[in-house]
Amino acid sequence: MKPKRTDSIRPKIFQSPAAAAEAASVTAAYALAKSEKLEFIETDDSNFEGVRENNPVQDFSIEINAIREENKVLVSSVAKVKAENSRVREKIDESMVPTSELSKELHSVQGQLVVERSRCSKLEAQIAELQKRLETSQSIEDEVQQLRRQKSMVDRNMEMAAAQTQGSGGVCRWIGRTPNT
Repeated sequence: MKPKRTDSIRPKIFQSPAAAAEAASVTAAYALAKSEKLEFIETDDSNFEGVRENNPVQDFSIEINAIREENKVLVSSVAKVKAENSRVREKIDESMVPTSELSKELHSVQGQLVVERSRCSKLEAQIAELQKRLETSQSIEDEVQQLRRQKSMVDRNMEMAAAQTQGSGGVCRWIGRTPNT
C-alpha cells in the first residue's frame, strides 16, 4: 500500500482526528499558560478537525476549567492516599510496639531458660553423684550386715565355748570346795 501524499506532508501525530484534537488542546493550554496567542495552520485534509472557532480563548477556558476540576479531583485523591498512608504507618507503628516488647520479653525468657538449663545440668550431676554414693552406701550396708552376722556367730561360739569351760571348771571347783562354803 502506498502512503498518501497528505500523510507525508502532515506530522504523524496529526494522522488521527482524536490525536489532532488532543494535540490542539494541549498546545492551546500551553499557549494560555504562557500568555501568547496561537496561530493555527489550516489544512486541506478532511480528517483534520483543528480549532476553527472564531473565539478560541473561550473554548480553551472550558478545557482549562475541566483540567482544573480534574486537577482538584487528583489533588483530593492524593490527599486521601496520603491520609490512608498515614493511618497505615500509625497501625504499623502501633503493631511494632508490641512486637518490640515481645522481642524483649523473648530475649529475657531465653536468658532465663539458659540459666535454668545450667541449673538443671548441675542438679543432674548432683543426682548422679548421690546415686553413686547411695550404691556405695548400699554395698557398705551389706558389708555391715555381713559383719554383724559374723559377730553374732562369733558371739555364739564364744558363749558356747564359755559354757563348755564352765562345765569342766565346775568339777574342779567341786573338788576344791570346802564343806562350809
